[in-house]
Amino acid sequence: MAGNLIGGKKLGSTPSGISGSRAAAVLGLSEWSTPFDVWQKIMEEREPGFNAKRGYTLPEFKEGAPLRWGLAFEDAIVRLSENAEGTEIIDRERLFSVPGLDYITCHIDGAYNDISGNYLKLHEAKTTSSFIYRKKWGEPGTDKIPRNYQLQVQHQMMCTGADETIVSVLVFPKMVDDWEKEGWEVFIDPYDTNGNGEWIIKRENEAHIPDYWAAVLSQMGYFFQYPVKRNQELIDLMLKKYISFWNYHVLTREPPEPVNYDDIKRLTPEPVGTIIANEQLERWAREYKEIGEELGSNGSLKKRREQLKVMILDWMRKQDATLDDESRDKTILMDSRGHKLVSYNGKTFR
Repeated sequence: MAGNLIGGKKLGSTPSGISGSRAAAVLGLSEWSTPFDVWQKIMEEREPGFNAKRGYTLPEFKEGAPLRWGLAFEDAIVRLSENAEGTEIIDRERLFSVPGLDYITCHIDGAYNDISGNYLKLHEAKTTSSFIYRKKWGEPGTDKIPRNYQLQVQHQMMCTGADETIVSVLVFPKMVDDWEKEGWEVFIDPYDTNGNGEWIIKRENEAHIPDYWAAVLSQMGYFFQYPVKRNQELIDLMLKKYISFWNYHVLTREPPEPVNYDDIKRLTPEPVGTIIANEQLERWAREYKEIGEELGSNGSLKKRREQLKVMILDWMRKQDATLDDESRDKTILMDSRGHKLVSYNGKTFR
């Protein structure tokens, strides 16, 4: 086994570091998170209160319906996967790290048991809606899965030394948010005396266990599997990026460059002072204004306008500002002639 076993059940004991769920964000390839998001969380785990001392606000965590339903169906998907592969899934939620780099970790959903006891094939469970499945997943039996998941399973194979991961996905015909609006809810059975954390799906006087729903959905053709082989070239590139992120940002305690407006807002929650722009900043400000006049709030150049806003604010936050009456509750960027180019109060950029 190439990986380094450092734990059993999760039980909140995950060491602070780069986990599989953070892989895409650290690499700058996540749809939902940025390198700065991950850095903030890691630094807070390593040094509680770190962000407050720096004046940074932490990203909000919102437990949405997809997360709740995904957790509720984990065990049911294991049983569907065991039946499909004809092999027991063992060592669920075990914790691994890359040898010599204990900050690179993963919890596996499980591994398919084999006679030798080696971790050659991992199990990974996912849930999604039929709408998202049609948009982001390829043909079953291929390795065409969403990019975040591809990076996650390659990360897990990096940590464990596995050669392959079977990604099993249970597709819900509807968005789970819609089910919850219709009155369905998922929760852990409060009367479970065995302490196994059994989930219940309930609406009014109707209640089911996830296994029942999963079996019905599988019979209807909503259960699929995707074999993903180990990609050593990709793993090597990921490892190089992880090491760079850790050495240049975590160990130095210096944040990665912001990549979107949310990053900037958390970096500078209460900006004040007046700053004089250089020629480059004046060009960016003019371009930002021209695009806004041309597009309004949408159009093909919207992405460029957002990029300009981030670049301008990132430059402004690194400068020394002069406090005056007009800039006591915001940061103002002036051109060399004393004309206001932009202002930012921590929430609004104009």
